[in-house]
Amino acid sequence: MALRWIAVLAACLAMGSVARAENILFLQTTPSKSHHIWNKQIFERLYENGHNLTILSFEPETSVPGKTFLVMEDFNAKITAAYAEHASDFSSYQHAFANIYNVYQYYATASRILEHEDAIRQLLAYPKTFRFDLVIHDFTMGQFLLGFLEHFNNPPLVSVSPYNIPSYTHYLADIPLYTTYVPHPASSFHSRMNFIERVKNTIYWWFDMLYRQQVFMPSEQQRMRRVFAGANSTHVKLLEKRSELVLVNSDPAVDFYQLLPPNVVQVGGLHIKRAEEMPPMMKQFIARATKGVVLFSFGTNVQSEMLGPEVNRQLLELFRGMPEYGFIWKHANADNMVMPPNVLMTPWVPQSAVLANSRTKLLVSHGGLLSLQEAVWNGVPVIGVPFFADQFSNVRRIELAGIGVGIASDRMNGVTLKEAMDKILSDGSYRARAKELSHQFRTQPQTPLDRAIFWIEKVIATKGLRYLRSPTRDMAPYQVYGLDMVAVVLLVMLGYYLIFKRHSKPASNQPAGDKPKTE
Repeated sequence: MALRWIAVLAACLAMGSVARAENILFLQTTPSKSHHIWNKQIFERLYENGHNLTILSFEPETSVPGKTFLVMEDFNAKITAAYAEHASDFSSYQHAFANIYNVYQYYATASRILEHEDAIRQLLAYPKTFRFDLVIHDFTMGQFLLGFLEHFNNPPLVSVSPYNIPSYTHYLADIPLYTTYVPHPASSFHSRMNFIERVKNTIYWWFDMLYRQQVFMPSEQQRMRRVFAGANSTHVKLLEKRSELVLVNSDPAVDFYQLLPPNVVQVGGLHIKRAEEMPPMMKQFIARATKGVVLFSFGTNVQSEMLGPEVNRQLLELFRGMPEYGFIWKHANADNMVMPPNVLMTPWVPQSAVLANSRTKLLVSHGGLLSLQEAVWNGVPVIGVPFFADQFSNVRRIELAGIGVGIASDRMNGVTLKEAMDKILSDGSYRARAKELSHQFRTQPQTPLDRAIFWIEKVIATKGLRYLRSPTRDMAPYQVYGLDMVAVVLLVMLGYYLIFKRHSKPASNQPAGDKPKTE
């Protein structure tokens, strides 16, 4: 109880500490370090610009005047415990339907844990008169937290996602969905699909939409009513449509073509230029590698240990057999593994800094979006090993771009990795194409982070961006697609047909064979 009121007091003091500052509520919803890294670039810049922030966080952060963190303690451990029996089994994700279903199951599991967190109760304890000038919501998941909009008297809403352009973004903005050339994130299709692929892709999209709207969102609605004690009268499906601005982690240089309305702004790679310091020991390791280094990192949600002891042994032998290269291996458990001089095993890697080093020749990645964006930005080829969610689509894009190759997670071993490494390290076209793509990605009139902050602050200044919002938000689906007009035309045609049919029947009152009488 004491901690709760201390947090409220800190936020109130922050509110008055800077006369011009606006108060922003940042709702982080996804228990992923990579999401926190991306979101952090936004809230840190807003703080530097003088705004006061209250931030839901899964990562331990220290509150300071003007920046209050409500930390959800040990949340990742709770998620891990919930998935203890299937922690390293990603085989089902290779099938698109199971991938879509499993992702929503993860969202539901995380929300179920999240609704009971003390940090949520702390935020609920803020006076309802507390003024927030803006709510930023990571719409990747945790839609029930949108109940805070009405709880705090409906401030403007900005929706953000480090998760590329999630398949359900079109519910927040008027994004036309063309299943014939926009591959579903759970698939491995190209934008140029054959007939069978178009059929499959359309089915994937419809399955996703039906499951989200008929199963997941009703569950979020019930959760919102529990958390906010029935105070919210607006359905969560309508609350997410209040998004004045949607910031998505995508960029035309590295993503499939997709039509986006003006209030959906692409800010792909805004995390890349963050300051990261490389340890001196790592700098020395990179400098002494004869032909440069290979970075082996499966990000924050997948660990190398998940490959199993036998595959790890094979990989170590592979690295040992290539002494001319240095291998930086993100690995949290080195038990019973003797490292050769050309292997640096570490539980955490300043990945952006390593990829920015000119002596880094290759990234072996799980296909996470942030990792691939960092590789493309720095012109480093990639070997992708996708495990779940959008990683299949991400790896497919690097293959199509000609900057890397993919290996199925269940085929990942010393032999397949050696084949892929030999292919990329011996063929200069991969690196040349990576440098080409890097130039396209980097060449922008402003940095992605500057663009994101400009639009967020414009939402605050104008109390919304109504002029960018699509009129379809206030229209029923049958009006948007002209189904009412089609129905009227069909009814008119049916009426004319029935009238014509009735009056075109021949007279049949006289017996057959009778001749008409004459005067």
